[in-house]
Amino acid sequence: MACRELKKEKPETEGEERELRTFVSDVISAVKRKGDSALREYTMKFDGVNLDSVVMSKRKIASILKKVTPETKELVDTNIRRIKKFAEFQLSMYRNMVLEVDDGGTTLGQKIVPIESVGVYVPAGRFPLLSSALMGIVPAKVAGVKRIVASTPPGKGRPDPAVLYGIVKAGADEIMTVGGAQAIAAMTYGTESIKGVDKIVGPGNKYVNEAKRQVFGKVGIDLLAGPSEVLVLADGSADLNKVVYDLLAQAEHDVAARSCLVTTSRTLARKSLDGMEGFIDSLDTREILKVSWRDKGSVVLCDSLDEAVDYANSYAPEHLEVHLSKESEKVAFRELRNFGSLFLNEDTPVVFSDKLIGTNHTLPTNRAARYTGGLSVGSYLKILTYQKVKKRKAREYLSKRAHRQSIKEGLAGHAHSAFLRMGRGEK
Repeated sequence: MACRELKKEKPETEGEERELRTFVSDVISAVKRKGDSALREYTMKFDGVNLDSVVMSKRKIASILKKVTPETKELVDTNIRRIKKFAEFQLSMYRNMVLEVDDGGTTLGQKIVPIESVGVYVPAGRFPLLSSALMGIVPAKVAGVKRIVASTPPGKGRPDPAVLYGIVKAGADEIMTVGGAQAIAAMTYGTESIKGVDKIVGPGNKYVNEAKRQVFGKVGIDLLAGPSEVLVLADGSADLNKVVYDLLAQAEHDVAARSCLVTTSRTLARKSLDGMEGFIDSLDTREILKVSWRDKGSVVLCDSLDEAVDYANSYAPEHLEVHLSKESEKVAFRELRNFGSLFLNEDTPVVFSDKLIGTNHTLPTNRAARYTGGLSVGSYLKILTYQKVKKRKAREYLSKRAHRQSIKEGLAGHAHSAFLRMGRGEK
């Protein structure tokens, strides 16, 4: 691969990862043992909040929602409508189906059934992201989930009134003011105040991500959606300002956010590197950006579009923006296959998806896009199969073959089960 990393990101050390696993394991164990008591201890320790109640009361919710302005409500309501519309479109792709085989003697079918209960983690972080809760709750409601628990960290001014408005309006049934790994543990195992759920969805920091990894199996999870990632694939036709500010728009989420420019243009690569300090200083989030770009930013120069596409597929980013000429965009669209969500042309930035365009912004990070897509209405559905043998001829055919195969495999119980369905005197 003729691609050169002009700037590399700083990798995580093995020691840091080991410490994270141990810390999160201890938190989960404490919540399992001590329930609400552990949640209160950790909330005081990490958030500085004396938690009087794990689950928010209707009175407290109503009190906070009084602070939400009509303008903010209109923003959130519009976002809900757009996210719901796309989720309903996705739901239309799932349907109950019946297939008749063996000349109508056997029925094979599938049922589409929603998961009964879901926990939605709503991150707080440095900024109140108004759409994060919507991305987890709205498609769950569209899918038909009966019980939706939202959990978001408390703190000074938290939950943010606008975020809480979105949680309520989107359709959460219970709201926990708990964050971090302890929230994931509570939604998994339950406590005195909250009943456990069947699946947990939603992005979070490295502690939330690791907790989801550790509880998987006890509950389902959507995916491991860690700090934000963006890869911009660009050629010489790209606009420098759009490329750089799209990189920084994701980098400002968190000091651990990853931003990568992959380009076939030496000029674009050099100008982005040489001018990055000035671009960063132009933004109020400069203190976050300086750290995230220093530690997690990268610039890669490739000799050809094919090699740039190969690099992007290997990186498998959460967000993949394409800033290419029209002909090159067609080639890239055909060949790109590993991404959480794809943004075609320079006027389709990730910020549109972050806020309201309609597609879900909870997406795979850390190369998970190699094997999964992002959160969707399908994340809340089970495709359940069933079968029924209705005619004697089909029963005899299946019995004989199942019996013969079971004998070859040495499975006596299987063989006898099949034998009982054979016609009289047949072996």
